[in-house]
Amino acid sequence: MKQYFACIFALIILMLSGCGNKVKVTGRVEFSDGTPLSTGRVVFENDQFSYYGNLKKNGTFSVGVYKDGEGIPRGKYRVAIKYALVTTPDGQPTEQLLIAEKHVSTKTSGWEYDIQKRTTDIHLTVEKPEPKKPKR
Repeated sequence: MKQYFACIFALIILMLSGCGNKVKVTGRVEFSDGTPLSTGRVVFENDQFSYYGNLKKNGTFSVGVYKDGEGIPRGKYRVAIKYALVTTPDGQPTEQLLIAEKHVSTKTSGWEYDIQKRTTDIHLTVEKPEPKKPKR
């Protein structure tokens, strides 16, 4: 019986030790004029995993492992914004980006963060897309 309780106790300790490693990451995405980016997903990637937080209408986000706001493990991350697309009046996304194309890839965004603090707040400023050049 003592072994049973010792195993349960060890299991609880292991579960709780993993929880302390998560960091609450929140933030805001806005254009240089201060208006929020109100649609899209902020993605945090490292060499092994990818985590995300959906943008709210006011441009804020909260990142999680399995759901928004849950937190992510400490570590170094590259950041990008996905799915920041114009929607049609019926709510369907189109292929027209709301932000500059460089922001949609972790390879080109230039955003890298070492997330270590228990609560981390990140502010991202995005640029508008380049106007399409008319075809000749």
